[in-house]
Amino acid sequence: MKKILLLFVLVSSVAFSQSINNYEYVIVPLKFADFKEPNKYNLNTNTKLLLQKYGFKAYMASDSIPNEISNASCRKLYADIVKENTLLNTKIKVVLKDCKDKVVYETALGESNEKERSRSYNEALREAGKSFDKLNYKYNGKNEIAIDQGQQKTKAIPQQLGENVSQIEVVKVDSESKNNSENFFFAQPIPNGFQIVNSEPKVILKMFNTSVKNIFIATKEAKSGVVLSKNNQWFFEYYENSKLVSEPLNLKF
Repeated sequence: MKKILLLFVLVSSVAFSQSINNYEYVIVPLKFADFKEPNKYNLNTNTKLLLQKYGFKAYMASDSIPNEISNASCRKLYADIVKENTLLNTKIKVVLKDCKDKVVYETALGESNEKERSRSYNEALREAGKSFDKLNYKYNGKNEIAIDQGQQKTKAIPQQLGENVSQIEVVKVDSESKNNSENFFFAQPIPNGFQIVNSEPKVILKMFNTSVKNIFIATKEAKSGVVLSKNNQWFFEYYENSKLVSEPLNLKF
């Protein structure tokens, strides 16, 4: 029985390593799902540093992400910290998921008996991180194929469409992000796109990937439209009373 169990563990480990080596980038959110505050106990920042230590190109969701992968959600993994509820100690693990919310890799539970919460969580994170020592992660370049395919899909919009757009009346509106250059909205990765949150944080808009770079299908309350980049400025555009409304957004990815 023990031999069968050991064989299962070894096979699972190999399967994980083969899958995770297909990914070069990991996005760390500003706030983990099991915590109420952004970067609680500095865990988000330390998770990014931990992943970089083991060879991943890890970015916070608010960092400036390279253009070639900023909109290619399925070329990235998404990090999370999952905690196990206990009364006497702290137990957490690092989970890496793909764009379909499927777990690609997770560490063993890291444990700490420290009483001070910040110290306890970060000690548990270091313990969980030791799983990466056995992972022997090394990016194998397989997702480069996805880049080429994505670039082939990103073709110019037909000229006829461009001519039609030029005839549409566009209503430009101000937004709170435009009035204050320091008031940014943050893009947090979700399966197939991003959710846009303000500083509270509160989700104000969701945008979903298309086959065209820097153009997203978007929903905001009862409004549906697109989010797109023009002249290094992001806009949420939608129709209201038969008029095209263009609302600027200060986004940080």
